[in-house]
Amino acid sequence: MPGSPDDGLAIALAGEPMVLLGARAMHWPARARLIIADLHLGKSHVFRRAGIAVPAGATQDDLQRLSALVAATGARELWIVGDVLHGPASRAAWRDAWVQWRREHGGLDVAVLTGNHDRALDGAALGVRQLGHVHEDGPFLFRHLPQADPQGRHVIAGHIHPKTRVPGVPRSWPAFWLRPGMTVLPAFSDFTGGHAVAAGQGDALVACVEGTALRLGRPPEA
Repeated sequence: MPGSPDDGLAIALAGEPMVLLGARAMHWPARARLIIADLHLGKSHVFRRAGIAVPAGATQDDLQRLSALVAATGARELWIVGDVLHGPASRAAWRDAWVQWRREHGGLDVAVLTGNHDRALDGAALGVRQLGHVHEDGPFLFRHLPQADPQGRHVIAGHIHPKTRVPGVPRSWPAFWLRPGMTVLPAFSDFTGGHAVAAGQGDALVACVEGTALRLGRPPEA
């Protein structure tokens, strides 16, 4: 199954075993937790309201992929590292799809960090716990914006939508950007752009290619 642990890359971050999944999610086995960033619920709806012709069904596709990941990993928790929403949380098809998804996964604890697009986020209405802008758990500091922690905890962030190229493949792919003391997650939503990033000294990139995590360079020491 694409996105299953068999398609992932096992690494250690801050001494914790983690798995980077080719379906653009991180699995923390010790917490039975999936970690994603930049879900951007409702983005296609916002674009259509602005008169931009985009296909419908993007939210449903993302939620189906998320369901497959929950089933494949046996996750009991889902943490979303910011930008759960993309625009106002108005009554729209995407909202109904999310509410139905939460009903289908009622036993899953969903917690979210606040992103720059989450001003209208109502956690109670969407069935999620809100953790604020930053939240510490174990050796990690979770936050949407990729800013280093002055106290030296390993930061897990989103926001940038990193992408990279794979040698011999004529397109760019979503990627995990592994940096000393920080991991920037790829955008989970299919309906997002991205920013090309280059691995600097001590960095590495893990491309998400057709559901498989492909390491480009050696992950740095956490």
